[in-house]
Amino acid sequence: MRKSFQTYDKQELLKKIDQIEITQVDDKVITSYLGKTLAVSTVSNRYEIFDIKNYLKSKIDIIEKNFTISKYCLRLTRGIQELTLLSDTIEIQGLNFYKSFFILNSSDKSRRLSFNAGLYCESKDFYIVPSVKNVGLTKKHLRGVTQAAELASEGLDGETFNDQIDSIKSLVGHRISLSNLKKTIVQDSDKKVEHSKFDAFKNAIIYYSSEGRLKISGDQWKTLKTHSESLTIDSNNDFYLDAFWSFQVYLRLFSRQDSHVVKRETERIMSMTQWAVRNQTLESLGI
Repeated sequence: MRKSFQTYDKQELLKKIDQIEITQVDDKVITSYLGKTLAVSTVSNRYEIFDIKNYLKSKIDIIEKNFTISKYCLRLTRGIQELTLLSDTIEIQGLNFYKSFFILNSSDKSRRLSFNAGLYCESKDFYIVPSVKNVGLTKKHLRGVTQAAELASEGLDGETFNDQIDSIKSLVGHRISLSNLKKTIVQDSDKKVEHSKFDAFKNAIIYYSSEGRLKISGDQWKTLKTHSESLTIDSNNDFYLDAFWSFQVYLRLFSRQDSHVVKRETERIMSMTQWAVRNQTLESLGI
């Protein structure tokens, strides 16, 4: 489900956050909102209830010191509490990206607590969540989670997004071969899930081909529709794609996933930089 963002109103958001109640009775953790029970979960004595209300409030205050929050999305689904904040925008190759913050907690053991900073392209509906120095957390709800959570935003400041913006801009004006995209995505040929990701990516190339100004020949279509585990790419069926566009197409596959999943896949696809080559290099070779 695509997130539904609302114009940021701090007091309105704080009122909603204050309606979240997470309590423990014996070995049961009860999650409620507006007085209605959303989830009841059985936990072990190692489980630590996390004070998500005060955590969200404190992180909002910290973010506001360095960024201008413009939109928010608070989602409460059974035992999951998820807040996404969008702030200042930057432009990369004609696309606008919001500097974004993702906080997710679960009181039903279905998710780990996570805090991440990344970028969101609203027009194309995809997220970028790379590793950021001194910012970020993914941790189980066991003893010590509260202390670890307090360290998750120590390095949050006005320069938090600089490195990731530079990394994304480095893809502009480059192309990458399908064979090297496969090496980037299928990092372990024995894992079926990685082949499935590459198959999904190839299908997305076909779906978004007009957007990427890509004219797919019959032979290329056949290559793209061949299952990854059975696909051998060589000089006879290899071809090049725009690196920045390929980056977008891949991350759209994960636009409905939690931020820690997007973070893992962002790091995976960003490794394409080692394979990307400038357009003029290809042109000089007559490709």
